[in-house]
Formats: sequence, structure tokens, C-alpha cells
Amino acid sequence: MSFNEEKAHIGARKAPVEGREDSIVSYVMETMPTPTHWGVEPTIAKGKGHMCLLRGKIFFYRVNLAPTDRIYVPPEPEETPTPVSPADLDPADRLLGNDRKRPVFSRENDIDLFALEEQIQKKLRGKSGSPYEMSEDERLTRINYRSTKEIRRARYDLEERANRLRFGLIELTVVTLFLCALELVPAFGLPFPAMFTPDGAPAVYLGISLAGLCFAAAISFRDMAEGLRNLVHRVFNTRTVLTIATATEIGHILYMLLLSLVFHKSVTNTFAGPVCFAVTIYTANRLMHTLRVARGFGFVAKKGLHSALLSAEDSPVGVDLRLASGSRNAKVCYLVRTRILSGYFKNACREDSSSLIMARLYPWLLLIAGVTALIGGIRGVWRGDDFLAVGSSALNAALVTSVPITGLLCLEIPLSMTTKKLLRKGALLNGWNAVEKFGDTDAFAVNTTDLFPRGSIRVIKALAVSDMEIEEVTASAASLLMASGGALGEVFGALIRNENRLRDSVDGMFYENELGMSGFLRERRVLVGNREMMTTHRVVIAGGGLKRLDEFEAMADKLGQQMLYVAVNNRLVGVYLLEYKASASVRSALVQIISDGTNLMIYTCDANINVKLITQVFDLPPRFISILDNEGSRVYDSVTYAVTDSEEALLATNGSLKELSSAIRAAVRMKETERLGLLIQSICFVMGFLFVVILSVISPYAIDASQVLMMQAVFVIISLFSVLRAL
Repeated sequence: MSFNEEKAHIGARKAPVEGREDSIVSYVMETMPTPTHWGVEPTIAKGKGHMCLLRGKIFFYRVNLAPTDRIYVPPEPEETPTPVSPADLDPADRLLGNDRKRPVFSRENDIDLFALEEQIQKKLRGKSGSPYEMSEDERLTRINYRSTKEIRRARYDLEERANRLRFGLIELTVVTLFLCALELVPAFGLPFPAMFTPDGAPAVYLGISLAGLCFAAAISFRDMAEGLRNLVHRVFNTRTVLTIATATEIGHILYMLLLSLVFHKSVTNTFAGPVCFAVTIYTANRLMHTLRVARGFGFVAKKGLHSALLSAEDSPVGVDLRLASGSRNAKVCYLVRTRILSGYFKNACREDSSSLIMARLYPWLLLIAGVTALIGGIRGVWRGDDFLAVGSSALNAALVTSVPITGLLCLEIPLSMTTKKLLRKGALLNGWNAVEKFGDTDAFAVNTTDLFPRGSIRVIKALAVSDMEIEEVTASAASLLMASGGALGEVFGALIRNENRLRDSVDGMFYENELGMSGFLRERRVLVGNREMMTTHRVVIAGGGLKRLDEFEAMADKLGQQMLYVAVNNRLVGVYLLEYKASASVRSALVQIISDGTNLMIYTCDANINVKLITQVFDLPPRFISILDNEGSRVYDSVTYAVTDSEEALLATNGSLKELSSAIRAAVRMKETERLGLLIQSICFVMGFLFVVILSVISPYAIDASQVLMMQAVFVIISLFSVLRAL
């Protein structure tokens, strides 16, 4: 055979070259240059891509591989193959059994995706962040989820911490109510024993305030100690703010007690009540946080497979997935199956946005509070008052007001309650990291096995249209479809009762976009797809040709069902009448996903599943649905093919699409709640802080504890209204 004859065979519908049974030419989806180390001039075939004849075999070279391309690549010079795990292989290498890790490149630019993945993982490991509530026990962040003993110890620690916080909250509530009564009852003109007022018995009043505040500090000793440690290291968070406010107020009370007992001077109201109120709110917030972490840990510690939601931004193939969605900047997420959800406490205990904002603002607030104390003390001296007494009173008023009391309620209450509801359904939304990651998802890539679970697709009728028995036709179709995966693979697997003896090994499998699957079984070419596939490949149809297909299609249209055709060696051998039904739970899940503007990107090897079928079966608007093309399917398959050993615990489910949709929707809603909560907190904080600072500068003792308490109560009420709206 001459070279020109071989080239003609190359361009003719993937026909094998005579004398070489293994030289099958498939379509190449991209045009790439032939590597220079081959040492030959490329021969351009009729299809897409560069091909050449080398050492008696036909070769073609392509860097970006489709999962089912059959390829022959000569060995690279001076390269030793390195065995790798199947999860790290390119999909084409997996199908061909090549135990070698080759560079795989993105179609966006020439970047080695495996090297890029290592860079991404290194970058993610660097984003450790500072723990929020549980930084005093770093052992939790190093839990070995495979160790039953460590899991049991972690659960015991969480239960013990929750019980301690419950008792502490009860005690703090009693102390806070009593100290608040000392300030509010006289302020409203109600009768109150004179021995508890600063005018009647200042030493008793100051002693009770000091004892109550010290008791509150003792109950929250661990938080205060952590706040003091953070202050030494100049780390500002809620603990640091509370520690500074409590310490300065204790110093203020001690100084006034000294003035009263030694110098017999009059004293003013203390801010022990507002400080204890802030500590009580913080303890309640910690209790909700600990219960949320404990409930989520129970989900994470369960043995078995979990379905973790990942973002394409953290994947080396993220560019291709975003391009497959139709936008370079879309935030695409997809599901993977994993054995372990790792890094749970690192994400569950991460700081929220309120604390992060406070960490940046609080040094400036300390400076403003110090200036306020200085100005207030100087004005007090002009009026004949003690400089330290007036200055410390203004300082403590500003510091107590700077505690982000509304932020604690706005953010933790809705997150804890939402997490509790999701866990009952079998889904995990792990802290504000998950909300930040998936709260503004644009597209969700989903497999047809999730859209059509077992029982959703049924074979209504099977017809043999040749001399081949229908059982043999079904076995051939099942072998090809089960190798490709997807909903049809499960349907045809059930038809042959999943018996391995009836299955043949598949070679050269390939999905032709919107047409169907093709592959080789026992050196026979098998096509499984729709009518367009049969027409495109010019399949021989016995008993009437295309008119026979018209009869099949008319029968399917009359019954509202779909046709699936099977051809062997370019001859039609079987026809299947399929019925697609929508599960109520799946339809509800899809409605939830698209209700917040999230598009659906569907991965399928079934040519019957298209936008029209999805819109008809699930009654969804077509603008939210797209079908992944060959390149998008290749990328999706490469990141979801294998079960991973571990994935980061952010958003996970027990495998149900309904629970996943609830978790995605909850993340979107919590993102809106976070923005609203931060807005309310900012308004309340700025108004309260400026109000206290201005009054403290204008006149000494212009602001007292009763006014601060009433201001805190108003802010809490406003915060609770925002929480109710969020829920």
C-alpha cells in the first residue's frame, strides 16, 4: 500500500489501516504541532490534527487529550516513566492503562496542570488563617479521622466544653441581671435600697460591682487569658476586645474604690454592668459555636463515602471548566466522592468577617479611646474633678461601646440554626469559609446519574432489527455504556443483571457530542446513540433504510418517549424505546439550585439527554441549562473520575442531590445574611461609638452605665430582627 493510500484511509471515518489491526485513527479535537523529537514532517489528514507515519505505524500527537481518544505516542527521549496512582493520570492514560504521568496542558495556555495543581495545594496550605473560638486547643486541628480513639476523645472534649459554657452562661446571666439592675432601676426613678447606690454607700456599690465583674472574668478565664496572649502578640479579635474592656474597668473600679475609702471623695457609676452584658453575649455566642462544631464533627467523623463540593478555582482545570460554562469568570463548582473530610476544625473555627474587620479597626479605636480619655480628663480638671477618675470613665465608656456585640448575634445565630437544619437532612455547611467559597456560585456541574437516579430511566421496548439476538445486542450496548458510566450504564447493567461474563472489554471508547458513544468490542465497532449518529455514520438499516427510522421516531413521538439505536460494524442491530421520568426530589433540588441564579452544566454520555429533554422532564427554564461539550466532559471526568482519599471539609453531603441543593442555597442566603449583618453592625457600632466619644469629650460624666446598657439593648433588638429576617 502506498503512502497516499494510507493517507486516504486516515481521512475516511476512522477506518483501520490494512495489515495493522491496532492502527485506529480517531478524531483529534485540537490542532497541535508534531513534537520535534519525532524527526519527521507531519502529514495532515482530512480530519482535525497533525498525524504522521513513523516506524510502520500511524501516530498522532495531542497535548490536551479527550478521555476516550486512542493514541500512540513514541517515548520521550531521556525520560524514565514514573508509576503514579490512577487518580493522578490523565483520563486517556487511565483508559489505555498507561502507568505513566505525562504533562497535561490547559487549552487556555501552555501550563503543566499537574505542576499548577501542586502550586494551588501549596497556596491553600499557606492560607491557614488564625483560629477563632478554639485556638486554645490546637490538638483538635490535628485530629486523625482514621483513629476511632482520637475521634472519641474529640467528641468528649466538645461535649465537656459545651457543658462548661452552659453552666457559665447561667451564672453570667444571674450576675449580669443583678449588675444591670444596680444601674437601670435608679435611672428610671424606681425605689432601690440606698446601700446599693453610689450616693448612699459608694464602697458597697463599688465592692459589688468589682466582685461581679471579677466573677464574670473568672468564669471566662480561658477567654481572658487567650485575649491577653493575643494582646501581647498584637492580635486583635473579640477575645482581645473583651479582655481590654474588662481589665480597664477593673482598674477603674479599683481607683474609685481607693478615692472613696482613702480620700472620701464621691464616686460615679461604673461600667461593670455593660461589660458583663457583653461577656454574657459573647459566652452565648461561644456556646452556639461549640454546639455547631460538635454537630458538624459528628457528620464528618462518620465512616463511609462523602460527596464534597469543590470550586473550580481550586482546581488546575478550573480554566477549562469555566470556559465550558460559557464564561471565563464564572464560579463553577462540582461534586467529588471522598473517603475523609479533612481540615474540619480549621474551617469550622475560622474567624468570621466581623472579627476580621475588628482586627483592622481596633488599633485605631484604642487610639481614639485614648485621645477621648485625655480630652475628657483635661476638661474634668478645669471643672475641679480628678483627672484619672474622669479620664478612666471616658476611656471605659468608649472601650465598652467598641465591643462588637451586635456582630456576634447577627452572624453566629443564623449560621448555627442553618447548620443544624442542614445536618438533619444530611448536609454540612462548615462555617463562614464555606459561605465565602460557595455563597456566590454561578454554575454547578452535575452528572446525569444525579439527575436520573435508579428507576428514573426505563427500557419500555427492545427490538432486534437484524439476525443478531436481542440478548447479544443488549450485552454489547451494556458493555459500552457501563464502561462510559452515567445513568444509561446503570439501566443497561440492570438488563444484563450486572453479570461480568456478559460484558466485553471496551477499546477506543469515544463520546461524540450530541450523537452518542462509539467503541470497539472484540474488534467490532459498536455505536450507541440517537438517529443523528446513525445518519452521520451512514449506518446500513435493513428493512427500509431511513424510512424505518422514521417509523421508530413516529412511535416515540406518539408515546412521548426517546429512541436509542445500536449498530455493530456499521449495521443497525437493535432499537430501544426509553422513558425518562423526573423524580420529585430531584426536580425540587434543581429548582432550588436555579432559583438563586445558578446555572446547571450537565455531564452526559447519553445523546438523548439534551436541553430540550431536561426542560420537558423537569419543567425548568432552558436558559439555566447547558450540556458539557467534549472538552468540558473531558475536564469534568478528569476531576471526578476517582474516589479521593481526602478533601477539605467545607460543603459536603451524604450523596443526595436534594441535600446538596439545600446546602448551596443556604450558602447563598448566608452570604446575603452576612452582608446584612455586617451592615447593621457597622451602623450600630459607628453610631454608638461616636455618641459616646462626643458626649465624653463635651462634658465629664455625660455618659453613664445606664445609657450604655440601653444603647446595647437597642442594638441587640435590631440585631435580632435582622436574624429573624435571615431565618
